[in-house]
Amino acid sequence: MMRAHRRLLLASPILLLAALAPAAGVRAEALDLARASCADFTAMSEADRSQFSLWLAGYFAGSAMRPLLDLEKITAAPAALAELCAKSPQVALVGAETRAVFIPAPAP
Repeated sequence: MMRAHRRLLLASPILLLAALAPAAGVRAEALDLARASCADFTAMSEADRSQFSLWLAGYFAGSAMRPLLDLEKITAAPAALAELCAKSPQVALVGAETRAVFIPAPAP
């Protein structure tokens, strides 16, 4: 079991780099994450939504000091975020509601 976790930890940075590598000829755009909302996520292409979901997974895992990424949640995240954003376009992309897609809310 521990060996599988090590492989996942080693593979995660490689998967992240591969997913975030820009495609040839694609122009990068800036997104102010302090102000970004679900409306911005909804306006993204499907590929950008997947890449951004992967970034969010890493961001939230890092802020929670969790060394593992849940690949099933990352795979399901674009659809879960799209559903959340369809209901609440004003929700911040870096906030508690979007964090809950990747990491359960802390117990009170």
